[in-house]
Amino acid sequence: MPQINDSKSEIVPRLQGLHLFHFDGAPCAQRVRFVLGEKNLQRGRDVKFDSVSPGTLAAATGTWISRSVSLIKKQNMSAEYARIHPDMVVPALAHDGRLYLESMDIIEYLDQAFGGPSFIPSDPGKRQETLALVEQAKELHLSLRYVSFRWSLGRLAMLSAKEQANLKQLAQGGNDRENLVAFYEAFSNKGIPQQVFDEHLLELHKALSVLNQKLGDGRNYLTGDILTMADVFWAMKLLRLIETGYLVSEHHPLLFAWYERIYRRPAFQQEVMLRNRLLNWVWRSKAAVERMLGLGLDPALKHLLAA
Repeated sequence: MPQINDSKSEIVPRLQGLHLFHFDGAPCAQRVRFVLGEKNLQRGRDVKFDSVSPGTLAAATGTWISRSVSLIKKQNMSAEYARIHPDMVVPALAHDGRLYLESMDIIEYLDQAFGGPSFIPSDPGKRQETLALVEQAKELHLSLRYVSFRWSLGRLAMLSAKEQANLKQLAQGGNDRENLVAFYEAFSNKGIPQQVFDEHLLELHKALSVLNQKLGDGRNYLTGDILTMADVFWAMKLLRLIETGYLVSEHHPLLFAWYERIYRRPAFQQEVMLRNRLLNWVWRSKAAVERMLGLGLDPALKHLLAA
């Protein structure tokens, strides 16, 4: 399991208890917060991600300190955050001075370190099925990025020449496993052909169609009647797609009913939606207006499916 004991950050070794570096609107961070909620680990203080003020270094038992990294302000592309997470993405979890990266590994660690429901089944067959669905969701992470940037974030996500140069310099200190430098350079300079965006959208539609069929036997969750990591990964993917304008209820009705069951869970409402409702409304409203004008993701998807 990825664990960085020699973090370049001077902050991480000083942190006691649970500290989550995250952004409320980021799907990968939403996964972790949902699991924290399901395990009854309560959100504590909200502080700046690099705060070392008295009272921000130690989380009380049963709580976690929220260290917000604003993606809107591009704080993830700062030298301070790059020393915490070399890939400059969220989330990152610190527990008693030890750092864990990537949402799958963080959730697996939380399963091992804390009580509450387990998100990885002990049954070998269910475990294999769960991890296969998680791996598929991870492989489609890039597709979600392309789709959400093209049909939702748009110009808001473009970097200036100065910001691109800064990102490239910061990436030299890490391994840039997310390939942010190449992606932002291409996206910001309109160097990505529309065909590429279309291909990623169709890949997501294909995967969602398979999941919709899987739910045809009446199961409550993706691998049966128990909530697993697979549900966590795919639910957050659907949340972002819905914000982007994907009409899941129309294209995949069984999958939408599954999503609604997860959406109604108290942990989802408290840890995923509570501080994300305004941003969620903004994205959904933007998508609705575009759809009325015959623009946006859904008209594009219908055109591709009809071709």
